[in-house]
Amino acid sequence: MIMRLFILSVLLFSQALFADSYLIKNGRLVTMGMQGVIENGDIHIVDGRIVEVAQEINPESMDEVIDAGGAYVTPGLFDSGTQLGLAEVEKYVGSTDNRVKGQPLGAGFSPALALNRYSSFVPMVRKEGITRAMVLPVTGSEILAGQSALVQLGGNAPFSTNDGNAVHLYLREVDRKLAGGSQASALTQAVNSLKEAERFGKNKRAYQSGKTREFRQSENDLKTLLQVLNRDMTLVIHLDRAADIETVIAELNVFNIRLVIAGGREAWKVKELLAEREIPVVLNVIDNLPSRFDRLGARLDNAALLVGAGVKVAFMTQDLYSDTRSLTQAAGVAVAYGLTWHQAMKAITVNPAAIWGLENYGSLEAGQVADIVIWDGDPLEVMSAPTRLMIDGRWINLTTRQDLLRDRYSDLDKQDIPFGYR
Repeated sequence: MIMRLFILSVLLFSQALFADSYLIKNGRLVTMGMQGVIENGDIHIVDGRIVEVAQEINPESMDEVIDAGGAYVTPGLFDSGTQLGLAEVEKYVGSTDNRVKGQPLGAGFSPALALNRYSSFVPMVRKEGITRAMVLPVTGSEILAGQSALVQLGGNAPFSTNDGNAVHLYLREVDRKLAGGSQASALTQAVNSLKEAERFGKNKRAYQSGKTREFRQSENDLKTLLQVLNRDMTLVIHLDRAADIETVIAELNVFNIRLVIAGGREAWKVKELLAEREIPVVLNVIDNLPSRFDRLGARLDNAALLVGAGVKVAFMTQDLYSDTRSLTQAAGVAVAYGLTWHQAMKAITVNPAAIWGLENYGSLEAGQVADIVIWDGDPLEVMSAPTRLMIDGRWINLTTRQDLLRDRYSDLDKQDIPFGYR
């Protein structure tokens, strides 16, 4: 037994001894932690984790030393709402796996089973400094659309690292048609679904033996909602109108569940209520046009007003085709309309980590996962871009298909090569 323990300890020591070790030197470190911003700071990474962040670290015995040259160095960014990996070609249903129609499946729908880690969008998203994302289901036949999945964009398996952390309920103006056409009927259906799951949880044995009255929802849906009631999963409610937010919070208060508001174009009107109940809000900052009656109060300083009241805020892109590259732009717009630069960075790093229950992510601190971005300018400036990107302690190639096509056709004067082979 002693010999086995000795051999095991030797193997573990050898693993640590030969682990990948990197040093990023001379960076403007935006730690998002207690150390704040460190000018000309260093980060030591070993085996996918940050082990030290300091003003100066000895570079001896490092596998690679990278001189950031005073550039911004930030944690990897987090998109709190996207269709990445579930959709590929706009308007083509055959390439979309983000919804289910005509099936008795709602809250239990897990689109993570269809995620495509080889999607052509993944390199494009990485090139924006995004290393993690929350992939959302959208409505098909039910207002309870299914579960979201957390994905890492490092290119290695598994793509999804947490495929059941939240259930999504859609109560926007455009979703009411799925529940009788009225906001009242949609909310009643949602409340009844939770009550049904509550009854299921108290009568599991009777359900299995067929001794309970019939349930509207499938067993898979009921089990999923039971996790929401037990606070093992978050309920994310997509809605915009301030009055609807107030009503939903009041009606669901009896269940003592974890809530997140997504969309929230008029959330600023009920900011005190959201702060008091400690309900986070996930925003698409630049989607502020009053295109429907339930979002007439949309405004660009929504994020600043919410944060000023003490609400935890995170940002999302939502539309894979039009907003894929807009996460940092949206954060910059939020700064232009009253949010501080540091608060905007929190909305795409540490805040999503807290909202979605991620540990060891979102900051440049010892013990954190080594998701790191080196930038060629201010990360929130629209013309800035990453020069180096690390995910889970691995450097990622930032070349995209667009880059390859640009290089292939940038010089059309090479007549010695047949056009089709350029």
